[in-house]
Amino acid sequence: MKKRIMVSILILSLLIMAGSVFAQTTLSGTILDQSTREPIPDVHIHWPKTGQRTVTNADGYFELDNPTQIQPPIQIGYSHILYGRGFFTIQQWDEDTPIVIELMENLSELTPVTVLAHRPLRDPQSQLSSGDDALLSIDSGSFLKNAPNASGIRRGGFGLDPVIRGMGSNRLNIRVDGLASTTAACPNRMDPPTSHIRMSEMERVEIHMGPYALEFGPSFGGTINYITSKPVAEETNQLSGTIRTGYETNTGHQKSDLQVQRVTGRWTGSLTAGQSQTSDYTTGDGLTVPGGFTSYDIGTETQFRLTNEHSLYAGWAQSYVRDAEFPALGMDMAVDDTYKFKSGYLWQPVKHSVLDELRLDGYWNFVDHEMNNHLRPAFQMMDAVALAETRSYGMKLATRGRTGQTSWKVIANMDHTDVTGTRYVDFKMGPNAGNSVTYNLWQDGTLTNTGLFAGTEHFAGSFTFTTGLRLDLNIADADAPAPRYQNRDMGSSYLTFSGAVGALYALNAQLEAGIYLGRGVRSPDVTERYINYLTIGRDGFEYAGNPDLKPEANHQADLMVRYSSERLQARATFFLSHMTDYISAVISDELQPITAPGVREFQNRGDALFRGFEIEASSSISPALYAGFTASYTRAEYTDDNSPVAEIPPLEMTLSVGTRLFNGLIRPELSLRHAWKQDRYDAAFGESETPAFTIVDLLVRSNLHERISLSAGVRNLLDEAYYEHLNRRFNPMLNSDRSVLQEPGRRIFAEISYRF
Repeated sequence: MKKRIMVSILILSLLIMAGSVFAQTTLSGTILDQSTREPIPDVHIHWPKTGQRTVTNADGYFELDNPTQIQPPIQIGYSHILYGRGFFTIQQWDEDTPIVIELMENLSELTPVTVLAHRPLRDPQSQLSSGDDALLSIDSGSFLKNAPNASGIRRGGFGLDPVIRGMGSNRLNIRVDGLASTTAACPNRMDPPTSHIRMSEMERVEIHMGPYALEFGPSFGGTINYITSKPVAEETNQLSGTIRTGYETNTGHQKSDLQVQRVTGRWTGSLTAGQSQTSDYTTGDGLTVPGGFTSYDIGTETQFRLTNEHSLYAGWAQSYVRDAEFPALGMDMAVDDTYKFKSGYLWQPVKHSVLDELRLDGYWNFVDHEMNNHLRPAFQMMDAVALAETRSYGMKLATRGRTGQTSWKVIANMDHTDVTGTRYVDFKMGPNAGNSVTYNLWQDGTLTNTGLFAGTEHFAGSFTFTTGLRLDLNIADADAPAPRYQNRDMGSSYLTFSGAVGALYALNAQLEAGIYLGRGVRSPDVTERYINYLTIGRDGFEYAGNPDLKPEANHQADLMVRYSSERLQARATFFLSHMTDYISAVISDELQPITAPGVREFQNRGDALFRGFEIEASSSISPALYAGFTASYTRAEYTDDNSPVAEIPPLEMTLSVGTRLFNGLIRPELSLRHAWKQDRYDAAFGESETPAFTIVDLLVRSNLHERISLSAGVRNLLDEAYYEHLNRRFNPMLNSDRSVLQEPGRRIFAEISYRF
């Protein structure tokens, strides 16, 4: 009996020893960028056989528990916002030696821009890359039109004001590297925040649809986060850069950009500069539209690694715009100078059980703006000049870490804005000849928002759960109330609560579905509270601020389904938004205008219902042929009378097809965009029906050399005469029939870039 027991123990010991040789208890590895050899953080790792999920840390490192019965080779899934999604196969490994996996950026060509990825894990989000676009848009507002369900308000040839899912202006949270962008100094938004962001300096754009990206600040209709291009630190000195120059007929668009970066083991520095110029353009039916301007940009950024864990950075940028024409407005922009500064500290502990990162960021922005009527026919009767300045500054303290299968973030931030401006009018003719009028544009309004955010992302088998909670204290006041506001309390403060939850379920390696619920609250902006009887809308009415406005809230649900295979990537998103205390400008019979036909006062109009969808698909039909498709629609109406909400673009779709010739040396692409007519409009708001239109574009890209690239093509190939629904009307002093600003007709462009 004893002998039999001893034999059993011996056999069991041998089996255990054999199992320890062939099976490992822990699978660990590091994921690197194939080009730069830098670690890639925040890669989502999924082991389908065990249902385990994890995320790489700041060093690109991950660990997975391996049940002893699973032997190599095994397949591990991955997904990342820049590197797409897929699988890598592990043939063998040693528990004491982590495996090394290299990934390349996954570029899927769709419309005229490159869509890198759609990351639904945190919220319904799209992402655009500027790297492969041809003759980049001068300002980032125009560039955003390449995204589904994105449009813009045109007032001239400069500063397209973005609209996402029918929501624009301060319903969109515009950020650069997670920090607040500039504040428009013009009451008519000649210079929206996106106009001060030069796309050639950006690596990519993250578009967060809806009230889900609460970590960046109060999010109502969406958040747009621009990510600047940053040099990668190496152990050896390296000087590199890019020079780009291009030209477009019809608009006379001349554009040149320079990017230079120096990289060492501990220090990185970059310098960017750009120049742009346009002239008047001709529409498809031969109408000349004033749209010229000149702009100059320069910026520098540096980062220094104190140790392997601690680093500092700082950046400075300036932009200058001169003589920008705005035919839809009463004046043109003579000067718009912008100064931006940012700095920060970053701590990334190499070995910490909970904390992955702690960072402190700060910023300061200043906009000096002048507009006048000196090139208008009205200058013969009066000399009108408006001088405005906006200052914005703030700071953000952010920590993020991981506990088990849960990653978390805690962020505190403060954003402050003050807006000053004065309009001067000297009358030359008429009954007021010789008289002057001076009045404050914004009554020296100030606004401070202080917020606290906490969010988590938890992995449980095939599920990914996200949560986010945000608390904001919004305080506003006016330091110089106009006579019409003397007897009113100009100050207001609101404590608001926002939150979002989401769940993503991976049905298999190719198909996943997610649902997201969110509440985003937006306090009134400076214009809505304090604008001092100015004509800033579509209809020529004067607009009056209302210090008694209440915050508006967006309660939204998004349903997303995504499919991804080797040859086909597709995504469909459906959304429903119920907005309470929706803010709009309502005609008031009690307020008397100064010179306009009436006054619109900002009021809490009531509840509104927004709903719609985005559908995107791209397919590699063959190694040499690819195609893409997008479609989007938003319908919005007030719930009390079912009347349409103003400034909502119509249903539209885009179809593109391209090919790669001579092993990808030449890549022609043809795209067709069709917008249906918009017959749902708010006539009282100055809107009218917009006819349907179809636009065809042709683009050819070519790598002439490993360092030289050439792009050329034709936009609006058929010379279509058309206008977008959101385009403003001509100022009646420039065009008496008040026709809508049309888009440019056919134009041929070319751009060449050199990398060194």
